[in-house]
Amino acid sequence: MSAGAGRALRAGGSAAGSPAPVAQTRPGADAAVVAVADALSELFRLAGSRRVHEQRRRRSGVALSRPGWELLRRADDLGPITVTELANQAAMSMGAASRTVSELEADGLVLRRTDRDDGRVVQVEATPKGRRARARFQAEMHAELRAALGHWDTVDASMLSALLGRLVTDMKHAATIGVAAPTGGLQ
Repeated sequence: MSAGAGRALRAGGSAAGSPAPVAQTRPGADAAVVAVADALSELFRLAGSRRVHEQRRRRSGVALSRPGWELLRRADDLGPITVTELANQAAMSMGAASRTVSELEADGLVLRRTDRDDGRVVQVEATPKGRRARARFQAEMHAELRAALGHWDTVDASMLSALLGRLVTDMKHAATIGVAAPTGGLQ
């Protein structure tokens, strides 16, 4: 982090130099935990926004529903994968995932195939058309991030990347082991 960004953070600002949102301290909560939780809530709200998704659809030329995007990217990353595994990965019901996979299949974005080792199992994988659609849609998401981070210095952007990766890893660990009662602050 640059020296100026470090001073801004210590003074209650953000690494980019703009004022940090004021975290309202809730009883028993550390101000930093509340600030991170509030920022993540806002980020998730933006990420799940219908308006933002529609803008991405328009700019990319890819007519994907939000559930369709979630399943296509997972089928591309993890495929071949069963519909049950896709539903679990996307936290969707089996019925919703199956309907969405049918829509993706009708659009030529995924293909269902019988597992060669177990004929009872059907697996889903992205088609070349699906991979191209995913790449175009994701390119719009990356363009949004480039625009948001465009005025950040390289050190701050790299630090954000490292800290977000660390947060994701630690959150997965906390979810796996369960969360004990608070011990009095950040370590």
